[in-house]
Amino acid sequence: MKRHIFLTRRPEALPTWVKAFPNAEFGQYPEAGHCIAQPASAIIWLHICGERPDPATLVNAARLAAPQCPIVVLSNVPSEDEGLAILEAGAVGYTSALAVADMLVQVNAVVENGGLWVGPELLQRLLKAMATRASQTNNGSLEKLSPREKEVALAVASGASNKEAAERLNITERTVKAHLSAIFERLEVRDRLQLTLLINGVPDLSNPVAKNLR
Repeated sequence: MKRHIFLTRRPEALPTWVKAFPNAEFGQYPEAGHCIAQPASAIIWLHICGERPDPATLVNAARLAAPQCPIVVLSNVPSEDEGLAILEAGAVGYTSALAVADMLVQVNAVVENGGLWVGPELLQRLLKAMATRASQTNNGSLEKLSPREKEVALAVASGASNKEAAERLNITERTVKAHLSAIFERLEVRDRLQLTLLINGVPDLSNPVAKNLR
């Protein structure tokens, strides 16, 4: 079972956070370079509310503290610019700090399956912002991959989660993750979003890829 760790400057957790994850742990922001001894199975929920340094710097600090853990940012006042910055910094989710418990559970389900949670407008901006990088490489790069790696790459780029890709290819989720690590390194992309852009370009929001990246 995933452990949920909320990092916030609030003196206490919001009731919706506790309702969504009754067994969650709560703490203060980590300092850059400080290592939180948490397993890779943990999800970090980083609460930001306009502090300085900027949110992207806070995401980087959290990544240093828990390098193996996915990070979801909870913002008091979500905005496209802020969301774009924190996702480019390496977060895998961005939503309102005031989101209802059911929504947080949905975010968790997407992230646990290797997906990215963002709103449709932010997704469109993010895709366009990163399109230039993707356009510098063409699909010929897939020739760098083994046949199985290519199958995994195409499945993920079609919008499949790790679990769905594993079922489609009759392999384990652990094997999918291992292949993705190799794929990212070979194609010089950071994550599944950049991989999707590399293979598909910038999709319209009606595209299944975009829906599964939310």
